[in-house]
Amino acid sequence: MSKGRYLAIDFGDRRIGLAVSDFDKQIAFPRETIQPKSEKEGLAFLRDFCQKEGISKVILGLPVMMDGSVGDRFVKTHEFGAKLRVAVDPIPVEFFDERLTTLRATQLLHEQGIQAKHQKKSIDMVSAQVILDAYLRSIQ
Repeated sequence: MSKGRYLAIDFGDRRIGLAVSDFDKQIAFPRETIQPKSEKEGLAFLRDFCQKEGISKVILGLPVMMDGSVGDRFVKTHEFGAKLRVAVDPIPVEFFDERLTTLRATQLLHEQGIQAKHQKKSIDMVSAQVILDAYLRSIQ
């Protein structure tokens, strides 16, 4: 297992949710949600974030439909992932199935007493946390 922490990304058209692991890769922490003005700005932010935070692997949530089929969101995420690989090179970027992560993130926020109308600014980073937590469990 590589040294450094892992970064999970919940990619969206307007917002990008981020979560990071601890150095032992046991715990996923929601970190922040960014709203870049352009894809170029978002990629630059992620490149700098990875360098600053000592990220050793990036996990990018890949939206797959419940029946296993793919749609427009899958294609956009795959295209973003290819650009992300170039931006953060030599850090590896791995796709990970993100089915039901938004639902689970919504449940977690609700359990914390955060009403649906107040979840918008937190949902993406908590979704990234759910992705990272599932990824970490899958490699143990």
